[in-house]
Amino acid sequence: MNATTATLSLDSESISPDKLSLSALMRELNLQKRPSWILSKLMNALEKKRQARGMGWSRPWNKIGLNVFRTHTQDTNEDADYFSCLKPLINSLLQEAPVAYREFAEELQIDSKLMVFTFYHNHDIDGIQYEGLTLSLGRKVESDPSKRDRLDLILEDRRVDGRVDGLIDRLRLYVCPWSEYQNDKRHFALDIYCSGETLKQEAQAFYEESVRRYHKWKDDEDRQWSHWSANFIDYFGPRSFIPVGTSFS
Repeated sequence: MNATTATLSLDSESISPDKLSLSALMRELNLQKRPSWILSKLMNALEKKRQARGMGWSRPWNKIGLNVFRTHTQDTNEDADYFSCLKPLINSLLQEAPVAYREFAEELQIDSKLMVFTFYHNHDIDGIQYEGLTLSLGRKVESDPSKRDRLDLILEDRRVDGRVDGLIDRLRLYVCPWSEYQNDKRHFALDIYCSGETLKQEAQAFYEESVRRYHKWKDDEDRQWSHWSANFIDYFGPRSFIPVGTSFS
């Protein structure tokens, strides 16, 4: 194991790879097998164009500055108990949002054609590091299936002195109906450094449930999302750091 894990490229404050679960370790090793630079360059150029046009799942807040190291799929029927925890949190976050965005969020969550993914990531911004997850809800726009209506909830735990403590420090929410986003990228956004006690309790409880689900699903092949394009795009890949106390071992 030591000879194998020595090939992981991590910073000096990261935990020893030997402390990762077998599935997490193997995924990190496999993600390091990147394709040729020319194919990656072409694919990243294409992805930038997709982001600029808002195609598919591309939005800047769940791509730029993030290192996505695993993705799980969810089903609102099979995972109904999980999503029942989400709805009150979204309602709390949107209390002061414009009515149209609140109504959109309500309708999207119960749509029978809803697609749901959880992206687990590292985030490095202005020298501050986080690990966390993006719960991403979306559906195809009927008039143009290449576009998506979207809602993204991003929960993050800040790394301090090489460690995380399992408590969320930053919460972001993006409510993004395509009918608005197609016009100058309009959407509703919250960016909260979790200071409100009630909100923090609600968000923390959901984060802990999400972490519990991560460990339940990490060895379930049916839950793992993969697509050939992920091998070529910069924001998918192995972690550059794995903090002491990581929730995603």
